[in-house]
Amino acid sequence: MSENELLSDGSEGKWREVLQDLAGELGMVATLVDPEGKILLHIGDYTDVCVRVRKRQETLAFICGQTSQVLMKQAEKSKQPVVDVCQIGLCKMVIPLFRGGRFLGAVTACSRALVGEELDPFLVAQELGIEEKDALELVQSVPQVDEGRVQDVARQWTERVQALVQKTD
Repeated sequence: MSENELLSDGSEGKWREVLQDLAGELGMVATLVDPEGKILLHIGDYTDVCVRVRKRQETLAFICGQTSQVLMKQAEKSKQPVVDVCQIGLCKMVIPLFRGGRFLGAVTACSRALVGEELDPFLVAQELGIEEKDALELVQSVPQVDEGRVQDVARQWTERVQALVQKTD
């Protein structure tokens, strides 16, 4: 799949609108990605901890990359949205996109902690190569989202994003 497959018909504006709505509804970063997880479009701001993770190639590949690959494969195989957490405990949602039975990529949302789940400052400190006290400040600043709400939104949005994929034929 090339970038043009989802965006070639001038639908970038429609996708941006959908991602903006999703980001607004969940308070999470929303992206459109290809089957390999390459970001095609991005809406929203990452939390400070995510910004730090994304600045380091090792942590970007380990934390974001591995989580994305695993969840994308689960979503592709099940043909259903997947909600889980990355290695440092931040929520990630993946809604798979199909046309004619072929996996085209996904709409994703991420960069929030789950309500009731504490992020581990020791693990964050290890992954980012920072002092534990600095990691504690980072994890305490992460906004939270309710997992049940993310699950509900994923189910509700599946039909909406899949309809947009079908309209781009």
